Amino acid sequence: MSDEQPLVRPMSVDDAVEFNRVVGFVARERRYLRFIDAPPLDSTIEFLRESIGAGNPHLAADVGGKLVGWCDICRSSFEIEAHVGRLGIGLLPEWRGKGLGKALLDVTIAAAERLDFSRIELTVFSDNLRAIALYERRGFVHEGIMRAAARFGDEYRDIVQMARLGRELPKPGELPVLPA
Repeated sequence: MSDEQPLVRPMSVDDAVEFNRVVGFVARERRYLRFIDAPPLDSTIEFLRESIGAGNPHLAADVGGKLVGWCDICRSSFEIEAHVGRLGIGLLPEWRGKGLGKALLDVTIAAAERLDFSRIELTVFSDNLRAIALYERRGFVHEGIMRAAARFGDEYRDIVQMARLGRELPKPGELPVLPA
């Protein structure tokens, strides 16, 4: 690991190769992401071009010009869900447990709130207790469990659905109940 301090900065399309490398590494661990490898590089370039172009926050954790992690929130493409963003985050193993995930998450959430995202949602494997605890400390609440929703070989894993509502929205249990 480098002695340099990580820098949290906006990501650009120029980061596509490094982003793809980090996503691929984390995906191949088969513990944190819902896919098992990075997409083809041309798909990553197109994803970044479209998503950054649409104004979605994409933050990179950079150490000496090399990406070691990312956090992004991508707005829903459905008109009635334009206030909703889906969070993605990942760090290389040597940078976990050092506060960098928290910093990435905080900066990305703040950027999303400035961009009028009022609901941020995510999914996380139920055995990723460290990530779940971080999300809870950042105001995410459990909304459901998708039982045996992921399968890696012969291993089935549950996926937890979580969301964080902006300050102006009702909290869980405060929404009106519609008549049946």
